[in-house]
Amino acid sequence: MTMALTTHDQTGLWAPTGTNVGPQPRMHRPGHPAALGAVSVSDGSDFANPFAVGAHTEDERQAALTEYAIWLAGQPHQIAATRALGGHDLSCTCALGENTCHRNVLLDIANPPHNAFAAEGLAMGLTLRRPWASLLLVPETLGGKTIENRTWPTDYRGPVLIYGGTRIDNAGVAAAKRAGLDTSWHVDQQGWLGAAMLVDVHRSRGCCRPWGQPKVRENAPVYHWVFTHPQRLADRTWGRGFVGLRPTSWSVLVRRRLLKTVATSQKGANR
Repeated sequence: MTMALTTHDQTGLWAPTGTNVGPQPRMHRPGHPAALGAVSVSDGSDFANPFAVGAHTEDERQAALTEYAIWLAGQPHQIAATRALGGHDLSCTCALGENTCHRNVLLDIANPPHNAFAAEGLAMGLTLRRPWASLLLVPETLGGKTIENRTWPTDYRGPVLIYGGTRIDNAGVAAAKRAGLDTSWHVDQQGWLGAAMLVDVHRSRGCCRPWGQPKVRENAPVYHWVFTHPQRLADRTWGRGFVGLRPTSWSVLVRRRLLKTVATSQKGANR
């Protein structure tokens, strides 16, 4: 069971952040062009989400987003094309504020933060001890972890990028063995590992077995954070662990050499 080092909800202080200046998400109506100065990333464009075709329900859109983000992270040529969008507003037919829209992924990768460890971006990030982080990215059908146990709740719902921290939790090792998973491999998974959708948070009442815990100590509530649609990077990336749930750029899923190489090649180019 993985517990936060703090016992309160930090999302009042941390929320997915954009800035009031610089590239912004935009919306246009289906069948109409993007607003002047914005680049369309909707269906029919070179930047459409191929996994969103036929995704009509919220659950399907959530699955399409995490699959797209992990797929894009492994596509050097598409990353280069995305980096060329830097400095431009990106427009889609999805409603503004829709956190299952791939427009947010593209904005973050096109405009990565100058500080790779900065608490900014259009997703949220969470550091877990090993092997809990890796277990959370195993599909439920294969015995993967669907519940993260925390001593504090959050109102946030949406994509969460998962970071495997430096510490190893022996309870997690034992849980991986009980689940019949490759314990040694999961323990070794450190760094940015992938993404999943946080879809529900509720107080534990002895539910959500086998991963949900009823309590950790007397007079301390436990909250079950319910995750779906996990997607794992084929090639993990490196960063720095942190406490709590905080804003994180989708660009952390991309190897820095790809972001730096493309950025260098564009230096001085006309837009």
